Formats: sequence, structure tokens, C-alpha cells
Amino acid sequence: MPGAGSGEPYRFVVDETSFDFRGLPEEQLTVLLDDFNESFEELRERHKDKVAFSTSWYEVECVDGLKIYQVLFEHALPGVDRDTLMRTRLLMDRCPSWDTEPFDGPELVEVDGEVEVEARSIGYAWHHARTGRHTACVVFPVAHRLGWQAVSAVEGPSGDPETVKVFFLAEPAAVTDFWRSLFKLENVAEADFLDRAREAFPGLVFADSLSFGKFDGVYRELRDWVVDVLSVVQDHFADALRKHSGQPDRVQDELKPYRLTLSPESSNTHRNKKAMRQRDVDHDGETYRCEWHAKKDGHRNRVHFSLPEQRLGGRVLIGIFVDHLDT
Repeated sequence: MPGAGSGEPYRFVVDETSFDFRGLPEEQLTVLLDDFNESFEELRERHKDKVAFSTSWYEVECVDGLKIYQVLFEHALPGVDRDTLMRTRLLMDRCPSWDTEPFDGPELVEVDGEVEVEARSIGYAWHHARTGRHTACVVFPVAHRLGWQAVSAVEGPSGDPETVKVFFLAEPAAVTDFWRSLFKLENVAEADFLDRAREAFPGLVFADSLSFGKFDGVYRELRDWVVDVLSVVQDHFADALRKHSGQPDRVQDELKPYRLTLSPESSNTHRNKKAMRQRDVDHDGETYRCEWHAKKDGHRNRVHFSLPEQRLGGRVLIGIFVDHLDT
């Protein structure tokens, strides 16, 4: 498990400095805590061994004169729903802490020019970003910082401030943006591509037979294009099909703004039964036809994928990486 002796940092940490309840009516705070609970529970379910928080979270002053532990355990804000507070306590109690071992990272950081005192978890994310292993910070729903932010800090007793990018998120939907960014930021290797793709594209299923070696070209030249293809297929393909009742020409027109060429096979290829069988992919004992494809060039390199499949819970199977199939 990351952070538990493996030497691998957690991928998500709770930004304790974002839990600032000042100025929030207690009924609104209940709603916001409910939102946090829902989002955090979903994040933990999807990435359980990659999420942690700092034990200093309980000691954060969230209201003038009140710390988080007083709100959660002593009901210092009586207007906040007790069941909501109980759920927050349980979620955090079940979450591992990243600072069970000594950590010499910075506590004073600047986020987009704004100083944060004792921002231990942001410091943790900053520290690991410097080594090329990025950690995202989970923030309370009213936090104004979201997405990639410039974070500056100094590590050690002396030295100049160093600025790196750290990702901040308030809802699980943003997790995919984080994972997708890492293909470039961490220069994801070919051997790790499919594992990372499963994190970045939960709406897709990847055939075990996929291999960049079947393309015409080297992995480094093709990786970012493949990521772009997967992004469009997950984010827009199913919606375009529904919107246009599956009519291929209209679906293609809908997807043109994304500057990728996506299309099904031509009528000529459909008449070639042998060629069409090349578009059939076996996955978990089932056969799926992957005739829709993205073209990198007119004459080479295709990513073939299926229509959304009920057998896959409505997801799309990415079935074939290939130079070119028979037509």
C-alpha cells in the first residue's frame, strides 16, 4: 500500500487548509459536509489504497476559536446535522494518514501567490511533485482553488523557493483530468500505459490483447494521440450516438471539433466478411465487434472500439491497436 512502507506516495491527500467554515451558516455547512462526504466516499471506493489525510486535519481551526475535532466530536456547532458529522468522522477514521512516519517536507507554502501556513498536505504534494510523482489535494467544496495550481515552497533550512504544479479537486469527476494529465507530466512508460488508462478512463474497457507494438511507429510518438482518442471516445462518443440515433455521418460531424478522425467501416468493408472478422475481439469469453475506429494518418495507425455495450455496463471496449486492417 502506498505510504505504508512501499516508498510510493499516496496519490490523493486531503488539504486540511481548505476546511474553513467561517461565514457559513450552519445549515449550509451541513449541505457542504454532505457533499464532501459523498465525494470523498466515492473517491475512497475507487482509489482506496491511494487516498490519505494528515493527522493534523483534526487540529485545524475551521471557525474562529474552534478546531475541526471540536465540531466533529464535541458538536461545537449545534446547528450542523449530527448524522452528517458522524459520517464525516467515520470516513476519516477509516482513511489512512500519510504522516505516520516523519516527513521533512515544507509546511509553509504559497498557492498561486497566496501564503498557506502549516499546509502540511499541500507540502506533501509539492514535495512529491518535485520528484516527478504527482499527488492531488482533495479540498472542501467551497475552496476556490481547483485544477492545476502553481505551488511554491522551500525544502530544508535554506535555499530558493521552487514552484511546481499541484492538482486540487473537490469532486470525483475531476479525478480523470488528473490522471490524464499525468501521461505527459510523468512520462508514463509503455509497460504502465494500460494500468494508467484504466484509472483515467473508467468509462472504457481495455482488451488484454492491446499492444503499441502493433502500430506503425514507436510508443513515444503515439502515446499522446492515443490519450486524445480515448478522451474523446469516453467523453463524447456515447452522447453523440444518442443525440443522432447512431447515424454515422451525423456522429462524425458531432465529433469533428475535437480534431480527430473517427468513423465506422465503409460499406465495402462490410461486404468483406473476412475483413470484418478482423474487427471481432474476444474479451472475458465474449466477442465484440470493434468497427468504429480513430485514424491517426490516412493510411496507417488505427484505434478500433465497439459501440457502448450492455454486456460491459454501457461502456465501450477499446479492442484493437493496429497499423491497418484489411478492407
